[in-house]
Amino acid sequence: MNGPPTPASDAGAPLAWLRHVLRLGRGRQPEVQLARILDLFEEHVYAGEITADGRYVHHASPISVASLIGGPLPSGVLQGAFWESRIVPSDWPAYEAFNRSLLKGEDAEVTYRLVGLDGVTRTLRDRARPRRKADGGILVEGIVSDVTAYEQATARAAEASDRFTSLLDVVGAHVYLTLAMPDGTLEELFQGPGGERLLGGAEPDPEMVNWDAAVHPDDWAAYEAFNQALCRGEDGEVTYRLIGADGITRWVYDRAACRRRPDGVFEVSGIVSDVTERRRLEDDLKRSMDEMQHAHRELEEARAAAELRASTDELTGAFNRRRFAEIATESIASGRERCGLLLLDADHFKQINDAYGHAAGDAVLVGLAGRLGDGLEPGDCLARWGGEEFAVLLRGVESDGDLVERAERLRLAVEAVPIVDGDLRVELTISVGCALASAGAETLDALLETADRCLYAAKHEGRNRVSVVPAAGGAGASRAESEALGLARALAYASSIREGVPEEHAEQVASLAARTAEQLGLHLRTVERCRLGGWLHDVGKLAISEQILMKPGPLDDAEWARMRTHPAVGAAVVGRVATLRHAAPGVRHHHERFAGGGYPDDLAGTAIPVEARIIAAADAYAAMTATRPYSAARTPQESAAELRRSAGSHFDPDVVDALLAVLGLDDERLPNAA
Repeated sequence: MNGPPTPASDAGAPLAWLRHVLRLGRGRQPEVQLARILDLFEEHVYAGEITADGRYVHHASPISVASLIGGPLPSGVLQGAFWESRIVPSDWPAYEAFNRSLLKGEDAEVTYRLVGLDGVTRTLRDRARPRRKADGGILVEGIVSDVTAYEQATARAAEASDRFTSLLDVVGAHVYLTLAMPDGTLEELFQGPGGERLLGGAEPDPEMVNWDAAVHPDDWAAYEAFNQALCRGEDGEVTYRLIGADGITRWVYDRAACRRRPDGVFEVSGIVSDVTERRRLEDDLKRSMDEMQHAHRELEEARAAAELRASTDELTGAFNRRRFAEIATESIASGRERCGLLLLDADHFKQINDAYGHAAGDAVLVGLAGRLGDGLEPGDCLARWGGEEFAVLLRGVESDGDLVERAERLRLAVEAVPIVDGDLRVELTISVGCALASAGAETLDALLETADRCLYAAKHEGRNRVSVVPAAGGAGASRAESEALGLARALAYASSIREGVPEEHAEQVASLAARTAEQLGLHLRTVERCRLGGWLHDVGKLAISEQILMKPGPLDDAEWARMRTHPAVGAAVVGRVATLRHAAPGVRHHHERFAGGGYPDDLAGTAIPVEARIIAAADAYAAMTATRPYSAARTPQESAAELRRSAGSHFDPDVVDALLAVLGLDDERLPNAA
């Protein structure tokens, strides 16, 4: 395997260059200068000896091998023996053959892999020139280049080329790139595979002599007119016959598009397909139209299926949270008709999972979604809101009584008949919280807050009921909330130790999030979710390696991909604890962006839970005003300006306003652009 270009093209020249640099550097620390120069080329120069019995003994090297072995050579270790001990076993035969060539007095080169001290396997290209000694040994001067990136790039390019060729083979078409000159001549730049099939085994030559000669005489006029049109910059298509070298005449369909270059020459991209069979059929035109229409239908069906997958819950087939938020926000804002919002929760669902397993639980959720969907009126909208919770948008609701009546129909439909799946039979009930929108005056967040409080009331009153009266906060849940807060503090403390950040960061985020929720006038339950989510937002980093968390420099792509898993992991951890489960959405979605493009689910706007939007802004402010290993702390005023700058893109503008009001920074404005 050949390596990448190096400072010289043979084994001896780099060594002569080395000696030249050493002579120039005498008295000026030449090894240091050379190390810096060679490090730019990722190369290592060495000198050693291959004994008569085939052993390699390292003599000297002015250059450190740390970059090639992933760290400094261990103290007291012989470099030659250590080097050979790190060679990948499957590459050892090639390395031995390399040494045998040197023993014969022949210049040699070899490519092999070396496992570094850092665990990274590097691909090296080793070139050496021998000088025979009187005792039969061989003095060796060589240069080693790190060609890992080159080999990887070469492999990727080869793979891409193979895939491109395979794709064209499957399609059965021939592609080309041509320059169309103003004088009517064509100059071929590129020809893809497939042309030999159309020419019956003859290869298309760069001058296109074979191709032109194969065009059927009766079709030459149409073929020539097609080419002349390309020289005028006109896109075109033509059907003609090719008489192949195998004696078979094939009909081909040639399509091309032109692009004018600055010098006035047209660059032509074309594709040639074998249409022999279609031309032989009497209903060629009809078949072509049918095929085009069929392809269009498939494309539309694929597009519709893709849109459906992007907007529905994979398990139940109901809308997902994102799509429901879009539909509900638009319906509420339009004010064309009064809407009602229901939040429904499967009662004692954890007991179903514990008793029958998660597969049975999934079957129950599918059955529940089907039962709810069957009970909706045309125009109503059903979504899986999270876990065992569903949301329903009811249109054309006249009053609270009408809202409760329609909610009761759904509750009774679920209660009336057990959900059966194979041997599984579950008598399921649901609790329902209801909220009625005022004509164009409500927001989705406000309706969700009211419906959530009503759902809490329905559960608090014994479950299997509908409530249109929001639950009031009180001391009844204070003990459970206290226990939840204590557990959240403990998890946050463990996470802070793992990440190497002060525990006060989570405490600050929790406090700011709760105060911001209060500033927005949200219910006590939402305030509590914000507080717990603030404590727990980084708990998923317990699953991230310390090597990534404590890395002083920027993370690479793979490390960032791993880091981006922490919100989903944290939500999974929190979701397993009954007293913390309601904080899971805030933990999972606190890295979503208000304008979209965040992670893990790319939610946007009000599809992001309000507690997650609040935690995101509080976390950003706390991070900006804290001193980190990779950044100095900003002032509160600078941080406030940054929050305002990111409002509407990264953060919810209403949340930013409320947070800055809590901080007493609501009068801060963005600095002038000048």
